[in-house]
Amino acid sequence: MNLEELLSTLQSPIVIRPTRRMTQGELESYLDTAANILRGNADHSEFRGYVFALLFYKRISDCFDEEVRTQVATLTKAGLPQDQALLLARDPQNHHFIVPEAAAWAAVARTAKAQLGQALNDAMLAIERANAHRQNNFDGILTGKIDFNKQDELPRDKLVNLINHFGSQTFDRAHVSDDLFGNAYEYLIRNFASKAGKSSGEFYTPAEVGFLMAEVLQPKAGMSVCDWASGSGGLLLQCIRYVKKHGGDVRQLQLHGQESNVATYNISRINMILHGIPVWEHKQGDSLRDPRHLTADNRLKAFDRIIMNPPFSLEDWGHDTVVAGDKFGRLSYGMPPASNGDWAWMQQIAKSLKDADPDTATGGQGMVVMSQGVLFRGQPEQTEEEDGQNQKADAEYVIRRGFIEADLIEAIVVLPGKLFYGNNVPGCLVLLNKAKPAERKDKILMIWASRHFQKGNPQNLLRPSDLMRILVPWRAFGDLPTAQRLVPEHEAQLVREVEEQRDARLADIEDAYGPVLEPLSRLQAELTALDGLDLKRQAVKDAITPEHRYFHPLAPLLAEVERIEGEIAAAGRGEKAALKTRLITPKAKFDVARKQLIEAIKARHKQAARAVKDLVKLQEERDAREQEVKLVADREIAHLREASADLLRICSSEDEARRYFTVVGREEIAENEFNLNLPRYVDTFEPEKVLPLTEATVRLKSATEAAEAAQTALKALLASIGGVA
Repeated sequence: MNLEELLSTLQSPIVIRPTRRMTQGELESYLDTAANILRGNADHSEFRGYVFALLFYKRISDCFDEEVRTQVATLTKAGLPQDQALLLARDPQNHHFIVPEAAAWAAVARTAKAQLGQALNDAMLAIERANAHRQNNFDGILTGKIDFNKQDELPRDKLVNLINHFGSQTFDRAHVSDDLFGNAYEYLIRNFASKAGKSSGEFYTPAEVGFLMAEVLQPKAGMSVCDWASGSGGLLLQCIRYVKKHGGDVRQLQLHGQESNVATYNISRINMILHGIPVWEHKQGDSLRDPRHLTADNRLKAFDRIIMNPPFSLEDWGHDTVVAGDKFGRLSYGMPPASNGDWAWMQQIAKSLKDADPDTATGGQGMVVMSQGVLFRGQPEQTEEEDGQNQKADAEYVIRRGFIEADLIEAIVVLPGKLFYGNNVPGCLVLLNKAKPAERKDKILMIWASRHFQKGNPQNLLRPSDLMRILVPWRAFGDLPTAQRLVPEHEAQLVREVEEQRDARLADIEDAYGPVLEPLSRLQAELTALDGLDLKRQAVKDAITPEHRYFHPLAPLLAEVERIEGEIAAAGRGEKAALKTRLITPKAKFDVARKQLIEAIKARHKQAARAVKDLVKLQEERDAREQEVKLVADREIAHLREASADLLRICSSEDEARRYFTVVGREEIAENEFNLNLPRYVDTFEPEKVLPLTEATVRLKSATEAAEAAQTALKALLASIGGVA
């Protein structure tokens, strides 16, 4: 390498921060900031729509631009002129969705503040129209119930801040993968639900509860699954994840949903698109007043699985619509009270589950989150002999009794309180089954799961170990030997899932940081070499050799100088003057080159030191994040192992197991007047702690002495201030 080439290498900039893909945690934090920009200016149930719409708009705009760039590069490489390549690359047939050029984020984001709201409205309408022909069209997805011109709800300054915030990141697939973005979108939904109270929380079911419901329902490819109160679509996504996890083809899963709230309906559509769900039948409307999933002869469709979390104890549920008769035949067990729609939902589920098939011994199953009131509200008929007055049976009692006598209820799980956003009422899960196995006929499994959870603010959480405490007795259907056998299997499975999640998070972090940190070792080696250089004049001269990493270009220049100096030393007095004149140019050339090289080395050292410092800081950041992920996983695994040991202890004793779960026959339920309140069957009372007599005596003596000392101190105080002792 000659001097010019070496100088060019030393003077070239060190690029230490190429594009780094966002990690899941960074993306979630970024979306937190977006949500916080609007808080205080609009009702949470409204402004969530602005954030969700803008985020979706930015995502599809960036992804479309990315696809166009990739196709243009491919076409121009094949020899097509730039203008023709661009025209072909924008052809709608080459894309999953279209963003018209005038509606591109880059164009709209530059609009003046006064016209920005209208520009956004126009762009989103243009995107909907451009994609109207597609199977999952965007009709209303960006414009329904959203108006960026509503300055009373969305002040211009806030809108500009939101646009600038989203504009600060690129959301194409190179920066954020589909899975990462879909997960982050769900995180944003949870973020709003946790901070917005009932208005936004009613449409979100915690992922842990959804996971549990999918594990119980066990949907399979080829099945039809419905959520009549689909909210943001989270429960249907849990069914998709279950099928994927068990190797099924989700394209064969027939998904159906209906949601009454237009804004929430659009959020769920975006949610499904971002998760890459190609086909699902989604309807907008009130499921109780106007169910939309109907057969050709206007009857309710029947499904293999129904998974739901409808609003608890809905007051205005549609009694007025069905009081004169329900054309869908849903209320065959009785008319629910006008002020509470819980049993209206339950009967809709029962009606829209597939009947038992005697040939295959299969039938529809549904799992629903309900207020615990469905288990015990309503009184049976009372005669004058029984209570001194004649009283008809309450509607909810009649319906519940009908469900029990029809043997529809297979299991009940009572959950901890404060699990559901916007509603602190303790809920329960009710599993309905149209085709119970023979050994489960006329029996109901009852699980009291409210003891074990992680306290949180604002909501409590179910941990993997808490889910195991529910799934083991469910899969064993209360049989203790089977439960004991299942405990280690579930422990191993859940530990494996925690490890897989840990490894996925670690891979996510490494994918984000690895490419950026790749040059660190090389730069550290270079910096070490630069640190070892002595740049003083004589030291440089002494170090010059043809093999030296940095000084080798000076070797021929120095050799020429030294050759002439040798001739001068050997020459006679008359020849020296001429030789000295010849030395001026080579020596000057050597000095200039040496100075240039030293300055370049100093600049390179400074640049390399700064780059290494930045990269080491980034490496420490990566290591800290990886360590945090590992510690969280270690804690979860340790807790799982503790819970597993405790569950084995519980399942080894009938008396202890009865404190957590039991199987109850219809006769016992009838004796309890068809009341399903779990404390009637499960020993939910916490045993009092018994102290040994010696310890109790010591505590009593200590308390007595403390009381006497306090009394003495009080008397002394009163005496000192002239009071009455």
